[in-house]
Amino acid sequence: MIVGERKPLEEIAEMLHTYRKVLNVGCGGCTSICLAGGQKEVGVLSRDLENHFGDKGGNIQIHELTIERQCNAEFFTELDRLIGNYDAVLSMACGAGVQFVADRYPHRPVFPALNTT
Repeated sequence: MIVGERKPLEEIAEMLHTYRKVLNVGCGGCTSICLAGGQKEVGVLSRDLENHFGDKGGNIQIHELTIERQCNAEFFTELDRLIGNYDAVLSMACGAGVQFVADRYPHRPVFPALNTT
């Protein structure tokens, strides 16, 4: 099984600092099971980022979505509909899920929020 751990907040914020509308996408698969990238963790990270940028006077909107698996196209219907509304995607999936999202949306920057082993 893949195990994920959230990157440090400062590292994630540095990746996102030039974007205004970010979609934070969780995964209901492996990273959800290890309590690193499921719906609850998406909410926690989104609040942490909003507080971080708010404290620094930044203007960022972070919206949330959790799909069943980011490594399987079968679960991308909702993400397909929403992706055009955002400047960037923050993926809370394993490396395979992040790569799958990046390949599916080549015109949208996709950033990993987790380190996986």
